[in-house]
Amino acid sequence: MVDETTSPDRTIETAGQSTERTWTRRRVLGTAGAALATGISGCLGSGSDDPFESDSPQGAPIDGEGITWDDLGDLEGELIVYSGRTRDQIDPLFAKLEETYPDFSIASDYASNEAQLNSLTEEGDATPADVFYTQSSGALAALKEAGLARDLPTDVVDAVPESKRDPDGQWTGASGRVRAVQFNTETWTRDELPTDIFAYAEDERFAGELSTRPNSGTFRSFIVAMLELEGEARTREWVRALLEDQDVTLYSSGSQQAEAVANGDVSVGLGNQYYAARIIGNRPDAPLDVTFTQDDPGGLFNVSGTAILEDASKPNLAAEFVRHILAVEGQAFFVETNGEYPVVDGVDYDGPLPSLAELEPPTFDLNALGDLEPAIDLLREEGMTV
Repeated sequence: MVDETTSPDRTIETAGQSTERTWTRRRVLGTAGAALATGISGCLGSGSDDPFESDSPQGAPIDGEGITWDDLGDLEGELIVYSGRTRDQIDPLFAKLEETYPDFSIASDYASNEAQLNSLTEEGDATPADVFYTQSSGALAALKEAGLARDLPTDVVDAVPESKRDPDGQWTGASGRVRAVQFNTETWTRDELPTDIFAYAEDERFAGELSTRPNSGTFRSFIVAMLELEGEARTREWVRALLEDQDVTLYSSGSQQAEAVANGDVSVGLGNQYYAARIIGNRPDAPLDVTFTQDDPGGLFNVSGTAILEDASKPNLAAEFVRHILAVEGQAFFVETNGEYPVVDGVDYDGPLPSLAELEPPTFDLNALGDLEPAIDLLREEGMTV
């Protein structure tokens, strides 16, 4: 937890604009407390200044058949988003929304998923945030467990398959990613690579050839899935073998790892598919490709996603924002710009990698990724850290 009296300034930025507003967390809490004490209408959590009707879209409801922004209601007002995704991954989408709707702006705060969860827990019902946007479903599950998320509108819940959202409807995936095996095509062919994640720790061919990124939330989520599906003993053995037998190279950046595979610094990377997809999309002749393990934790499907805060001051504007993310233009952005997969069935994947229908990820409840501590503890104990 971040202590209120010593917490750093929060810099909340508006996409596409150079101006910044820096709030200390003490000041945010103090302002909200004053409003509550004096009974001012429109205080945080009341939603009284929210321009939309509760649980009802301003325009067409979103569905799984490919609704466009033209079908949806206009976005108006300012939305505050706490983001666990990095600026480069979603700021272009935020800027596109602001360009499309001149009366709409997004004030965004960027930090790790863990830091944002700490802030939201500390701020409680005085949070200025309307939306929590994460890089992994685990952070969304933790938000739900803490009682900080509100129910999403019915049309939003119905638009996304249950395997890509919270079954109880308190968070939804925005885009998908799959754990993959990135490989250098000048060293390997797809047929030479195992479809079993455990083989990469056992096969002598991969000694000195492997890389991964243990500090990422999605890697830790993958380890949680391995713990759940295979047990602690086998998971610990796999991690230990990568370090001791295979001399795995550890990276702190997914982009750097994928570039290293493409450059031949290492020939195999265990990471998310979208890092390779971005390189292949920009450099079709790069000696880089991906393959996937089948029906094991190495092929885990996970989502980046959103939740609306229980005490959001503009919950219905936030809901309309989520609808725009799930519409055709929002889903196409994730495919074309980030190399991710759509989460809405009515939007097809049109990228350089296999479609989700061609893959065989394990069946797994993404809410089980809410507690990453067992994975963090295991990785620390085995020395897989950067």
